[in-house]
Amino acid sequence: MWIDLKPAGNTAFELDVAPSIAVGPADRLFMFGGVGLGASLTALERVTGRPVVWATAQYESYARPGETVRFSVDERVRGNQVSQARVSATTGGREVLNVSAALGERDLPERGQWTLAPRVAPPEDCPPRQLWEGRHPDDIHSRVEFRIARGSMHGPRAGGGPAPDGHVVMWARPNPAVLGEGHLIDTAFVAVVADYVPSGVGPALGRDAGGNSLDNSIRFHRRVPTDWLLCDVQIHGVANGFAHGRMHIFAQTGELIATASQSLILRLWD
Repeated sequence: MWIDLKPAGNTAFELDVAPSIAVGPADRLFMFGGVGLGASLTALERVTGRPVVWATAQYESYARPGETVRFSVDERVRGNQVSQARVSATTGGREVLNVSAALGERDLPERGQWTLAPRVAPPEDCPPRQLWEGRHPDDIHSRVEFRIARGSMHGPRAGGGPAPDGHVVMWARPNPAVLGEGHLIDTAFVAVVADYVPSGVGPALGRDAGGNSLDNSIRFHRRVPTDWLLCDVQIHGVANGFAHGRMHIFAQTGELIATASQSLILRLWD
C-alpha cells in the first residue's frame, strides 16, 4: 500500500507523515488514525512473524506532515502459537498512539460464521462517495475508493432526516485511479478502512457530523483474497458529546474478514 514503513532497527520502524496518509482541513492535516493502526499492525507482524488476531489502538496526539513517527514493538509474551505485544508510536518526544495486540494462528478444523454480509448491489452498480470541499487534494481520502451501497457517508442520507437504524453500507478498495492497479487488500488496508466508522455519525444524526477517534479496536476473522471490502457500519449511540459504533468488514464473497469498533469525540459541522 502507500504506507511506506521503513525499518529502524530489529524492533522499530519509521514512517514519514505526508498528506497522502493524512486527513483534516488542508491547513491542519494530521496522520489518519487508521494509518497509525495499520502501520502498527504491519510492524507487529514483521517482528513476530505472526498474523494479528486482535488489536486496539488508543489515540493520544496528532502527527503532522513533515514529522516522522517511530513505531517501537515490544513482544512481551511469546507462546508456542500466540504472541502478546505492544507498539508505541512517537514523534517529537510525544506519544501519538499506542497499540496492544495478540498475534498467532492455530491449526484447528472447526469453522463457522454467524455474522452475515448485508445484501446490496455490487460495487460497479453503486454511486461513488462525494468528497468534501476544502480538503487537501492529495489526502488519504483520494487513495481509498468508496461506493455507497446503502445510506450515505458523513452527511444526511438521501431524502434527509436521520437514519432510523444508524446503518451505512459501502464498498471500499485501494483507488486504482490514484494508486494504479494491483494494490492488494492487506492487514494495513483493512485497518485503514476500519477507521471510517465515524463516517456513519452524520447519516445517523441526519446532519453533517463526524468525529475524532479515541480508539480503534479490530478483530480479524479470516483473511481471504478480495478486490473490494464490503463495510457494514452501525452507530450504536450518541450522547454527552461522544459517539460509539462498529463496522463489520466482508469480502465480496460474503466471508467475514474483520470486525471493528470505535468511540469518538463528536464533531458537528455547519
